[in-house]
Formats: sequence, C-alpha cells, structure tokens
Amino acid sequence: MGLFNFLKAKGESTQELAERVRRAESEAAQKASQLDAMKELVRHLDEDRLLLMRAALELKPELDPKALGEVLLDIAFKPLGLASLFIALVDWEADVISFPIYHEGGRLRNQPTLPFKGGASGLTGKTMLAKAPLYIRTLEEGRNEGAIFSEAERISGLVPQSWYGVPLGEGRAFGLVSFQSFHPEAFPESRRRLMDALAAILASAFLGQLQRKG
Repeated sequence: MGLFNFLKAKGESTQELAERVRRAESEAAQKASQLDAMKELVRHLDEDRLLLMRAALELKPELDPKALGEVLLDIAFKPLGLASLFIALVDWEADVISFPIYHEGGRLRNQPTLPFKGGASGLTGKTMLAKAPLYIRTLEEGRNEGAIFSEAERISGLVPQSWYGVPLGEGRAFGLVSFQSFHPEAFPESRRRLMDALAAILASAFLGQLQRKG
C-alpha cells in the first residue's frame, strides 16, 4: 500500500504525520539528554567515592598536624577546584589559633598563631563557636559575616568569593578546615556534603593522634 493510501487509511494528513515524527524526535532527544545527565552524575559519584576512599587510607593518626594538612591538600585541592585551603586548630586555654597548613594565592604560607579573642577571629572563630558548618556564597556576604582578609589577599586583591568552613570534632570544636573558591556560589550541596565527609575523616585522624599520645 502506498504512503498516500496508508495515510488515508489511518485518517492522518501529511502534516499530522510530520507532527507525530517531530514529537517522537523531541522525546528521543529528551531521553538522550536525561541519560547523559545520569552518566555524568554517576561519574561524579564515582570520583567522590574514590576521593573519600583515598582520604580514609592516607589521613592516618600517626601523621603530625602539618603532614595531615599536606595530605588533605594533595587529595582535595585540585579535584575540588579550590583557591585556598587551611586547617585551624584552637587552644581554648591559651585562647589562640594555629595553622598547621595554610595554602593561599597558589602557594603554602606560614601563617602565624593568632589570638582567638573569644571568637572574634573572623569566620574561623565564628564557625567553631557555632559548632556547625558555615557557607559563605559571595564576597559581600563574607564581609557582612565578619570575614577578615589576610595580608596576601589585601595586597594581591585575589580574594576568594566562596568560603565553606567545617568545625572539627563533636561538641566544642578543636579546629576547623576551610575550603575556598574564587567563584561565587561555588559549592552546591553535593560538594559541601563531600567536604563534610573529608572534614570528618580529618577529625578522626586528629582524635586518633590524641588517643595515641594519651
């Protein structure tokens, strides 16, 4: 049966058939796009899983604080696309904060010990006192929340836009790990959950140190 007779038998015009074909092609393209998105999600999940497995294996309690920071930097800095990463440890009795690792402006820096001042030490102190992660999405939001910029940031003008700080330890925090990006709103919830997991592994290693010393 010819195409004309087929269309006539089906009661469809050429225009109606073309519309059906167009809808079918649109649906196929949508499904293909969904499949690509699913593949990308699985790829990211696999990458996150491997990153956490590496952290669990390499962040060992026998490492000193500086070595732990160097391992975390090697594991997370490039995969997470960070501009800066640091670890802060607080001595509540002496009321000071020390920085075993402080990577900023493309290199490691020797950040001096700073007074904690009862929490008036910028976002770091604020986050540790709050006992909960703090996500700063933009530079302006950081200023409003009391961010203190380093000398290198003030001189270079290279100031991170996004800041995510996670307290280390349950209850009263003994420290904090900070992840920063030059891009605003750089850390979606899935990325922040990954950072939470990295911080938990790091905290476990620090607590393992204390147990070994005790």
